[in-house]
Amino acid sequence: MVKRIVKAAVVAVYRCMAHLIPRKKGLVVYDSFMGKSYSGSVRAVYEWMRDHKREKPYTPVWVFTREALRKGLPEMPDCRVVTYGTISYYILMSRASVWVFDTRHEGYLVKKKHVAYIQTWHGTPLKKLGADIETFSMKAEKPRSNDAGKAAESETGADRAAVKALEKYKARVVAESAKWDVLLSASPFTTEVFRRCFSYDGEILECGYPRNDVLFAGKERAQSGSKADDTHKKTLLYAPTWRDDIHSGEGWWYGYTPNLDIEALEKALGSEWKLVVKLHYLVKCDPGAFPAGCIERGFLRVADSTEDIAGLFAEADALITDYSSVMFDYALLDRPMFFYTYDLERYRDELRGWYFDFEKEAPGPLSKDTEGLIKDIKALSENGPETRGWQEKRRAFKERYAGFEDGHASERTAEKLESFL
Repeated sequence: MVKRIVKAAVVAVYRCMAHLIPRKKGLVVYDSFMGKSYSGSVRAVYEWMRDHKREKPYTPVWVFTREALRKGLPEMPDCRVVTYGTISYYILMSRASVWVFDTRHEGYLVKKKHVAYIQTWHGTPLKKLGADIETFSMKAEKPRSNDAGKAAESETGADRAAVKALEKYKARVVAESAKWDVLLSASPFTTEVFRRCFSYDGEILECGYPRNDVLFAGKERAQSGSKADDTHKKTLLYAPTWRDDIHSGEGWWYGYTPNLDIEALEKALGSEWKLVVKLHYLVKCDPGAFPAGCIERGFLRVADSTEDIAGLFAEADALITDYSSVMFDYALLDRPMFFYTYDLERYRDELRGWYFDFEKEAPGPLSKDTEGLIKDIKALSENGPETRGWQEKRRAFKERYAGFEDGHASERTAEKLESFL
């Protein structure tokens, strides 16, 4: 309660201050996943700007949460670092001339007339977004008032509260997208969906996602911190999305339900494969959710939240996911994908729904239990007609949903950024 009151007071002061403090020309704020990491398309754009000559004055500043700073970040001698949510942060946001973000931000941020907002977003949509969402169970967006709790005492009241919460959520989405000056897109499909789901009529830069440029580079696989031993083993990357109705019980974080039997995976595949798990940036779970023995034996590594998934893509010989947008990015590598969809009907019909027939177009086999997943992965080594069929399907999938990707998204986005300086 005290923290909430203090934050409200700070925000009120900031909103007044934002209109009084003049912006600083050339001051660019970079923020990935609301300060949680140094990653994604925001990182790729920053590094392009860092590594190439610029004609206009340019002052980069990165924003990180205290947790991200505690975990450690790469040295950035050319760049100032500010802690998310501090007084310095609010002053920074009042003075900046360009924002480069990859997700929606707090609605209280004031975007002044001559501030440019580049929204890179963080993936091609399968699951419905923004104004297209028909049901509502997202904890982070629900109202906190006692009125909502009282309404939930009856079924009718709960329904009314859910409808009201969904309406407020959609209004926040529209209010946020109205601030954007440029939105990135990876395909004609993405452009069409983004126009509708964000109610966005501004400029869309159809250049692909900067974070994926590394997947086109003719470099050796990125080092992501995995153990140097077992180099003969292939790497499986497991990157599931979050579930709107599974909450961690801590703040607005979402939880993780370990439906995948990792010990069974190790028993069946451990001689040939090792596993890296990368959870969604909205997910927070207890370390005990993963079998300690699998970690100790070197079969399993749980990637830190600050790790850039692009490096993990490059390292992985195959991907296991569910309904996550990582499928669109990983398709650029033309490597095998497996879909562990234990809750497909519930996710499709009750939680989100999606924009196309996922079961028909998925560029890899779908399994509903660990046993089925193991069978699919083992079939990969047989390299039969079915395996070749999946390769053709992956290429068609890439053409439709990542058609603008060509390895030059960072450069094009940086050029757009420079036009605002």
